[in-house]
Amino acid sequence: MAAGPVIVVLTIAVLVAAVFGWFALRDRISDQGIEAADTCVEGPAVLTVAADPDISAAIEQLATRFDATAPVIRDHCVTVEVRAIASDAVRAALNSGTGNWNVGALGTRPGLWIPQSSADVEAVVDRGVIDGTPRPVASSPIVLAAPGAVADAVVAAGSSWADLIRLQRDPQALGLPEWGGLRLAVPSGSDTGASTLAVAAIAAGVRGDPTTALTVDEASSTQLVSAMSELAVTDTGAAATSASTTYDALAALENAAGPDAAVHAVPVTEQQLASTDSSTLTAVRPQGATPVADHPAVVLSGDETATRAAAGFVDFVRQPDGTQTLQDAGFNVDEAQDAGIVAPPPGQVADALLAVLRNPVLPRRATVLLDVSESMGTVEGGATRLQNTVRALSEQFRRVPDATELGLWSFSEDLNNSLPFRVDVPTGPMTVPVGTSPRRSALDTTAAALTPATGSYTYASVLVAYLDAVAGYVPGRVNSVVLITDGKDDSPLSADELLTELTSASDPARPVAVNIVRIGDDSPAPAFTDIAARTGGTVDTVQTSDSPDLLDRLGKLLY
Repeated sequence: MAAGPVIVVLTIAVLVAAVFGWFALRDRISDQGIEAADTCVEGPAVLTVAADPDISAAIEQLATRFDATAPVIRDHCVTVEVRAIASDAVRAALNSGTGNWNVGALGTRPGLWIPQSSADVEAVVDRGVIDGTPRPVASSPIVLAAPGAVADAVVAAGSSWADLIRLQRDPQALGLPEWGGLRLAVPSGSDTGASTLAVAAIAAGVRGDPTTALTVDEASSTQLVSAMSELAVTDTGAAATSASTTYDALAALENAAGPDAAVHAVPVTEQQLASTDSSTLTAVRPQGATPVADHPAVVLSGDETATRAAAGFVDFVRQPDGTQTLQDAGFNVDEAQDAGIVAPPPGQVADALLAVLRNPVLPRRATVLLDVSESMGTVEGGATRLQNTVRALSEQFRRVPDATELGLWSFSEDLNNSLPFRVDVPTGPMTVPVGTSPRRSALDTTAAALTPATGSYTYASVLVAYLDAVAGYVPGRVNSVVLITDGKDDSPLSADELLTELTSASDPARPVAVNIVRIGDDSPAPAFTDIAARTGGTVDTVQTSDSPDLLDRLGKLLY
């Protein structure tokens, strides 16, 4: 055989072997890649999920099933670890800033957070800790847990969330004389998201348009401060708020659910109440838009493996088997209709509402006794002392709650014919007009028209105002005379004689405090200290009328 053909045959054989060898090598490399992926060459990865305690058990069941699918994400074998952590604890930790997560108290920072409601998300939305858009996975409406008789009365009255304020304070409003008022408890310790949502629903109902989120300005308005202050105290005079959890408050109600109990109702999610298997408490849903705990799944910022794992687990939870597990646990999984849902409150709004509930503005009955003597014409900061004082008072006239009773007297010498004082606006409720004018307007307009006069019959005017306040005493509120003055007393009545008269006129059953605000150092400090001590009042001194201290002092005495 010639050499040429042999060489050609050998060349072809080598080429064929090379091709088959390449394909075999490629398949082997591919198989090794698949095997490497299956064996998680990048190692294991744990997705930590922080879930609100009310949903954590169901999420843990789903995590176990997810792990059974042997998920691999970016060459990591992923497993899910679920921890039950109160939503407010996670919220506070996320708000503390990047790098400040307390591992000792809360464990590893989660890659996925399932709080009780979108209100929790609103509180951290500006912190840069959220990856993507949170999606609700399960919801439960906020209801009132109450004994059957109370629940039936709330329903029979057709009560809305806003109506709960009236039911809280009026012992006759429920139509159950033996039960008294609603006595709604508002637990505000840890793990009390239902309280926050219920309070937001009440506030939004008072304002109107509950499906639009409240603003901070609205939460701080006179209307809502008044409403929250009324809600804060039950018909027995007890505080509605407590440091307990929702479950603790619910258990206390379960154990003492009779007419004489201190509490008749607690805001909870419908699922929370159902999980207790209570035989004595009923869920009642006030009319109108409903606050809802929607349990959004919040992927938190982190490395790509963690965020992909979190997103993958959320998709798994939202599959039919996952939603069935959530339904079996008592949750709703259908998308809620926004038109019937109370908008979740932003974090600052919730904080403002709860702050008033914890420290309500107490109802007051106060007569402002304002010095309009010649010395109040002294100029300080570009305006007279009287003008500065009136400006500070006007701010308080605007801010005081509707439940306040307020009046304005002025005094000097021979201000009202032979009398040193004048009743400019009789003391009465802020909701009751003065003539044809709203009381706020009447107080503001009358004060603005005052001008400095002559002498200062302080002691005589204080005595008459005090006698009037005792005679007009209103139980259940702080009764006082608020004296604002800058100078010496010119009246024929001495300080000792005034103290004697005050002692004679006082009535332990009708306490009235004389609270004194001194402008400058010319007024008789020792005498005023004695007057305040004799009546249970206070003495405050501001160096100048244009100081912000004046507004602050008046706020504490009137607001």
